[in-house]
Amino acid sequence: MLHLIPSVRTLSETGGHLPKNAIYYNSEALDERLVKVLSKLPFNKGGTPVSVTLKGDVGEGYTLDVSTDEIRICADGPAGAFYALQTLRQIFANGTPIPCLHIEDEPDFAYRGFYHDVTRGKVPTVATLKRLIDQMAYYKLNSLQLYVEHTFEFKETEDVKDSFGYLTGVELEELDAYCKENFIDFIPSLATFGHMYEILQQPQYQHLRVLEDFTPSSNFLGERMRHHTIDPTKQGSIELVQSLIDQFAPHFTSEYFNLCGDETFDLKHHPKAEGDHGQMYVEFVDRIIRYLKDKNKKVMMWADILLKHPETIEQLPEDTVFLNWDYSPNATQDATAKIAALGRPQIVCPGTWSWDSLSELTDVEEKNISKMIDYGKKHGALGVLNTNWGDYGNPCSIELAEYGMVFGAAKSWSADTEANDAFHRAADRLLYRKDGAFDLLSALNDCYDHLKWKHFVTDHYKISDGVAADRKATEEDCRYVIGVCKKLLADLKTPWGNDEYRQELILAATGFWVMAEITASRAGYPITPTADAARWLRDYSDAWRSKNKESELRTIIKLFSAPTEEKL
Repeated sequence: MLHLIPSVRTLSETGGHLPKNAIYYNSEALDERLVKVLSKLPFNKGGTPVSVTLKGDVGEGYTLDVSTDEIRICADGPAGAFYALQTLRQIFANGTPIPCLHIEDEPDFAYRGFYHDVTRGKVPTVATLKRLIDQMAYYKLNSLQLYVEHTFEFKETEDVKDSFGYLTGVELEELDAYCKENFIDFIPSLATFGHMYEILQQPQYQHLRVLEDFTPSSNFLGERMRHHTIDPTKQGSIELVQSLIDQFAPHFTSEYFNLCGDETFDLKHHPKAEGDHGQMYVEFVDRIIRYLKDKNKKVMMWADILLKHPETIEQLPEDTVFLNWDYSPNATQDATAKIAALGRPQIVCPGTWSWDSLSELTDVEEKNISKMIDYGKKHGALGVLNTNWGDYGNPCSIELAEYGMVFGAAKSWSADTEANDAFHRAADRLLYRKDGAFDLLSALNDCYDHLKWKHFVTDHYKISDGVAADRKATEEDCRYVIGVCKKLLADLKTPWGNDEYRQELILAATGFWVMAEITASRAGYPITPTADAARWLRDYSDAWRSKNKESELRTIIKLFSAPTEEKL
C-alpha cells in the first residue's frame, strides 16, 4: 500500500515500476524553489528524467505521472508543482519498487496553517523553526504564525527580555525568507489587547492595566495566561499597541496581520463596563484594525470575545478574518455556523492538544481536529489554522506535537481524511519511519488523565488554582503512570528511522515517571523512587537547549525541585 500524507484526490497505478530508484533533472530550467525539493530526492544522471510544466502563475492543483521512462508534472502554478514534488518525495519514501501511476490532486482549503506558541516559556532557535517549516512544506501546509506576547526585542521590555528569551527582527526576516522558499506565508501574530502580561507588568506600563492594582501570586505560570488586559479607556493604551505593531510588523512581508484580541478576561472587572463590555471591546479592536489597515494589512483576529457579543461584529470592517477556535473533542458547529450566517470570513482553529503535558494527546486531538475541519468545510470556511499552544511553561517538545500537526495538514488538504488505522500507518512510514510508532506515542495518552501537568505545577506551589482535591493524583494514579512508562521505555530501545521522535518520547515517558514519583513523595504515598530524576532533568535540559534558546528553562527546573513559596 502506498502511504501519502495528505491523501491525493485520485490515484491510479498504470502498471510497471521505475527501473531505477533515482531521478534526473535540468536545474537551469526550473524555479529555484522546485530545485530545492528535487535535491532531496536521489539523483543520478542515468535516473528517470523529471519534467515540470506550469499552466500559469497561481494555483495549487497538479497532475503527476510516473512511467518507466519519465516523470511528468503539470501544475496550475509554481505552488502546485512544489506540492507535486512533495508527493513525489513521499512516493520515494515508501521504498522500492516505485510504481508507475497517475495522480490528480488539489486542496479542499486554500488556507492551511499552523500556529506555534513561542511565548509561554520556550523560544525556539531559528534552526528549529526552519526544521518545522520543512515539515510543514512536506505535508503541504502554506501558512505559519508564531504566538508572540513579549518574546520579541521590543523596547518596552528591554530591561527584562533576556529573562524570557526572544526572537530578533533579523531572525524573523530570515524565517520570512525561508517560508517564501517553501510557499508558506509567514503571518505576524501579536497580542494587542488581552494576554499582555509581561509588558503590562513593567512599572512604566502598569497604569494601563485594567487590573491596575493587581498583585501577583505564586502561580506565575497560570496568571500569565489569565492576565493582563490593556485598559481601552486609558490615555496611552492605543499608543502602546501601535508602538508594538510598528516594531514588529516590518519584519514580515505577509499582507496579513493577526492582532489576536482573545481572552480579554479582565474587562469584566472594568469599572466602566457595567456588566457588558462588548461595546468597549469592539471599539478598541476597531481602532487597532484601522491602524493596521492604514499600513495596508489585512486583519485576522480570534473570534471568541466577539462571538459572545455578535451584535457588535457588524461594526468591524467586512474583510476582517475571524479565527474561530474551539479545542474541545466535543466541539459543536454553533460558532462556525454563526459566523457563516453573519457572512463574515472565518478560519477554523482546532488544536494539537500538546499543551499542559509532556506529550500530545492523540485521541483527543484527532476528535477535535476532525470535528472543526468538518464544520469548516460544511460552512464554507477559508481554511484551517491548527494551533499548538504552550500552557504552563511549554513542557512538550515540538516533535511530540507533530502528529497533530500532520493530521491537521492532511485533513486541511483533503477534508475527508479520517484518523483511522490506515492514517496511523502512513504516519509511521512518513513521519516516524518506524512501524508501530504511533501506537507507542498514544500509549502516553492515559498518563495525562492520571497525572496532569497543571496539577503538578499547582501542587509544587501548594495552591489550589481552582483544582478540586478529588482530581489530584492518587497513589493508584502514580503507580499506574509508572507502570505505563516502564513498559513504554522497554519498547523504545530500538532506534527509529527518524530517531529524534523516539528520543523525545523517551524523555516524555521518563518525565511522567519522575513526575509520578515526585507527586507520590509530596503526598506521602508509599512508593519507593527508582527513576534517576537528576539524570532525566539534565537530559531534558540538554534537549531543550539543543533546539531552543535558554528562554525559561529555569521554570521547568524549579518545578522538579523541592516545593517552595518563591515566586518564579
